[in-house]
Amino acid sequence: MAKECCLVRTIEKSTRKMLRRFRYWKGEAFFLLGGKWHRALPALATGQSGEAEFMIPTMEAWGKYKRETGAMHPLSDHCIDVAAVFLAILDRPNMSGPLAALDKPQKSRLAVFAFLHDFGKCNWGFQAKSSREKTRTAGHVFEAVAFLCEEAIRNRWPPEWSQMLEELSSWFAGGAEQASSMLLAALSHHGRPVSLNDYEDSNARNFAETFWRDKGGLSPVVTIGRLAALAGELFPDAFASTTEAMDATPGFQHRFAGLLMLADWIASDERFFPFRRCEREDRFSLAVRAAENALRTIGIVTPERQDVKGFKCIFGKEPFPMQRAVCEKLAIDDSSRLILIESDTGSGKTEAAIYWFCRLYAKELVDGMYFALPTRVAAREIYNRVRTAMRSAFGPQERPIPILPAIPGYMGAKGKYVLPESENALWDDDNTDRRRERLWSYEHPKRFLAAPVAVGTIDQALLSVLQVKHSLMRSVCLDRQLLVVDEVHASDPYMRQVLRMLLRKHLGRGRWAMLLSATLGESAAAEFFQRERRSLGLAIAKPYPMLSTSSMELPVESTCHRSVKVDLHSSMMSDNDIVGPLVEALAHEARILVVCNTVGRANSLFRLVERRLEDERRELLSGMFSLSGVRCPHHGRFAREDRKMLDKAVSERLGKKSRSGACLLIGTQTLEQSLDIDADWLVTDLAPMDVLLQRLGRLHRHNRKQRPERFAVPTATVRVPSPNVRSGEAVLGTMIGCTSGGTGTVDPVAKKRGEAAGIGSVYKDVRTILLTWQELEGRGTLNLPDDARVLIERTTHPEAFERLPAFWESHGREIEGEAMASAGLARDSVVGEEPFGKLQYMERDGRILTRIGDPTFDIPLRSPRESPFGNIVRSVQIPARWLSDDENGPPLALADHERIPDSVDATPTEPGFRFAIKDNEFEYTRLGLERRNA
Repeated sequence: MAKECCLVRTIEKSTRKMLRRFRYWKGEAFFLLGGKWHRALPALATGQSGEAEFMIPTMEAWGKYKRETGAMHPLSDHCIDVAAVFLAILDRPNMSGPLAALDKPQKSRLAVFAFLHDFGKCNWGFQAKSSREKTRTAGHVFEAVAFLCEEAIRNRWPPEWSQMLEELSSWFAGGAEQASSMLLAALSHHGRPVSLNDYEDSNARNFAETFWRDKGGLSPVVTIGRLAALAGELFPDAFASTTEAMDATPGFQHRFAGLLMLADWIASDERFFPFRRCEREDRFSLAVRAAENALRTIGIVTPERQDVKGFKCIFGKEPFPMQRAVCEKLAIDDSSRLILIESDTGSGKTEAAIYWFCRLYAKELVDGMYFALPTRVAAREIYNRVRTAMRSAFGPQERPIPILPAIPGYMGAKGKYVLPESENALWDDDNTDRRRERLWSYEHPKRFLAAPVAVGTIDQALLSVLQVKHSLMRSVCLDRQLLVVDEVHASDPYMRQVLRMLLRKHLGRGRWAMLLSATLGESAAAEFFQRERRSLGLAIAKPYPMLSTSSMELPVESTCHRSVKVDLHSSMMSDNDIVGPLVEALAHEARILVVCNTVGRANSLFRLVERRLEDERRELLSGMFSLSGVRCPHHGRFAREDRKMLDKAVSERLGKKSRSGACLLIGTQTLEQSLDIDADWLVTDLAPMDVLLQRLGRLHRHNRKQRPERFAVPTATVRVPSPNVRSGEAVLGTMIGCTSGGTGTVDPVAKKRGEAAGIGSVYKDVRTILLTWQELEGRGTLNLPDDARVLIERTTHPEAFERLPAFWESHGREIEGEAMASAGLARDSVVGEEPFGKLQYMERDGRILTRIGDPTFDIPLRSPRESPFGNIVRSVQIPARWLSDDENGPPLALADHERIPDSVDATPTEPGFRFAIKDNEFEYTRLGLERRNA
């Protein structure tokens, strides 16, 4: 550095501090900040008073900053990057929707709003975040609202900004009001709508004027003026054209905001948009090229479409009747925007959905597919089938990629890039939001829906309509895809209501969806198609299997008829009675699948069987399911690093190409849906009929040549509380206070035992449990799929409940009341239709979930620990109810996140590790995570 700047006689203390860090070098001015020298624009000037005066240099504001290296990316460059990506996305009609029909000047006008999305970063409080010194800092969202709203700041607006705002108001049919909403939509790019009510409740307005004054080498107002002037230079047709004004309806604003969130995310990826490298760089040209490259790499721009191949060419076999109906009889028109396939397990619903996608994709009606399943295990299984099918359906240069497993911890995608997390970009004001997203594992993987083909859980799709961060971004990503929802029956009233509202919005925007189910009842089907519910008699009379659209119901021939023997075993309240038969079946080389209703029951039974084998039949221990030589059950309470390997081991041990021989797998509902596994004998807890039919789908699923003689006939053993229906009514009734005596008294011991078995806890409607029990008692054999329709309707239809004794009415009213409350909560949780400014998410104060069940917190370990299976575990997922003050009360809500530690210390143990949170002690072993003080 050359000579130091001359001192001045009158100067503020802060400016003196600035001068000590100011140097000239080769005719240019530089300032010291964050331990590095940065070029200042402009440098110094001389006042008009005759004395040497110092005019605070207007530093170039940064938009992105890396604290670890001190590297900065100019704010203007980042704004250009985002605008370029936004314009590129507008050219994708399946994603941009009605915005794609705008003319070029109108699109340029929207690009101006995209360009201005980060103007709030001009305030010195935000710029001070790059300083290593202790100084007061600010955000940039509510500070931007203050710049727009506070009169004291408005009086100091630069002329370029004032003129631009006047021009912006003429761009919309609603004038200044819609222009203001669009500016707020642009400021909402972090995922949550900027509400004026939220602004009024914040502290930003109390300090905003201070942050917009000149300080420390930065003149925020001058910088804002420069941004406004640059917008005019970059998008001249937006300001010069006399094109028709746009009508920025709430739906228009929501679409714009969702696209901008996505554009901001992509433009924050340094792999595509590196920080400025030299002063002569033509940033706009670079950004345009980078945007095209990014969209192609991520998969938003898809390859040129080809005619769809034949079904046999893709899947290597002739289609089943249901698949042939989708290939040949299903017309592509408005009536087929929603399709329901009801068919038994193993009938090829997955392949039918994939082929329907191929037909829509070839006609450019969709750009991708999201395959949504109820559990991560099911998603992993289907992902492998989808990926294989995509390879056969498309050549290497035609294939929509990447194809992602949209499951946390399963990022083994065959695509090089996915959307970034941008952890170090300092672009989110709210530390609370960042912490909440890290803790709540269900909300973390926002990027998955941007992939052209993704397979994951239903949660990711439902989050596109709920009041959670980035829901609008999820929505625009989902709009380009065929939404396939598998196992539709597997939902509670809340979840089903959210799905209904998702479908209504998705279909209302002219998009496409397909529902797959083996066990969907008439009540749910009527809701999805928004029609009147049929009576029980008419519901039972409906054909099965069947393909339905809004205009037709097409019966389809079944390809697989089988008879399943059903035994009722009175061991639900005591595991001891079932251990002997399990050991005997192992001795006969049987493949046994045991499905329990709760993790606690699965672990308890596992321990008991293992202990019996160790004491009496050690030679059979090798038949128990194991991972890496370590015996274990299978359920959802394992760390992500272990779950991935557990799921793979299940498929390898019981999948289509697995070896014969003894195997005992004990698990929970994670094993009942969409898994292509095969068991000789199924042992299951009593559960609702639609759930049991799903579990039966894992029984004799494949044509295996070698089965133990005693299991040559498919046999399912259903564990019930007592051996007959008469006592069953009494047992179930005492759990919930429904007794023939009409006392309404609950037996606390019976209730506790029932809840431990999932009755009244996992499956709250005990009426369905009782009706299922009665149906099974009256049938020694189930003929499937012929009996499927009658079995489902007689146990789930409202008229079936009316046939129960009168003393069950109180329980029915309680369940229906809970269902109404859940549906109301769902409606309140869905994103409204208000314009920006009025649109407000209640997520800060309440619990917004995709399903009312057992949400989890994702808590990092301060030091990674080795699991019993040899994997390195970096975080644990803890049920929220385990951290609540009252386990029987509601789980911790989003607003309670401050009660959860940022991380925990785990102590290694011989089988795994242990840790504590407040008064709760936890241990992670080969049986997963357990609470030791429970």
